[in-house]
Amino acid sequence: MSKLRVTGAAGIVGLSLLAAVAAPGAAHAQAAIVNALQRINDKLDAQVVPFKVTIAGGLCDSAGDTTSNPRIAIDSDGTAGEFVVTSILLKTTAPGIPETGIHDVTLNYIRIDGEQFDTRTANLLGPTDGSGVLESADILGTPVRRSGDHEAPPLGGNVPHQIVAQSAGDSDVELELFCSTTDQDISFDTILVAGWKRPADSVTVTYVPGS
Repeated sequence: MSKLRVTGAAGIVGLSLLAAVAAPGAAHAQAAIVNALQRINDKLDAQVVPFKVTIAGGLCDSAGDTTSNPRIAIDSDGTAGEFVVTSILLKTTAPGIPETGIHDVTLNYIRIDGEQFDTRTANLLGPTDGSGVLESADILGTPVRRSGDHEAPPLGGNVPHQIVAQSAGDSDVELELFCSTTDQDISFDTILVAGWKRPADSVTVTYVPGS
């Protein structure tokens, strides 16, 4: 039930009760009704709703001998309480990951409320069969690697399956990638971030491209 409907229904009940109050102590009864309505609204404010933010991506790394560290920043403007990120989905641009020259598309770290966690993964994406395939992957839940091998390393634990962050300051959640390609540019077409937030809060996602 929406806040408006609950507040409206509670308001009708409150007005009916106020109309029935005609004895001494009416002020106390009115105050009790107002407090009850406020408690209803407070409970509604404490609820969470799903969110989904989709933004355009950008360059992961340009062809050549250099490497890049693009970043994804997620920020909530909420002033009270946390928000939860449950998915960070990447999709490449056409023609997708090149068949040759791709070296690295990995996650370096996740920073949550200023605390950095080095969650180094194997390659998140690679060339697949068929032309025009736009490779996609969710970063969250990816295994971390236990060696310097980016292709088929021994695997350890996982990147968190969900991230809980305080809504304080800029970039409540930040991810840094490591991208390296020699033959063709690699770019992301779309970045989708989903999770849970308080109804009045807004979540923004920013992509800082590689070079």
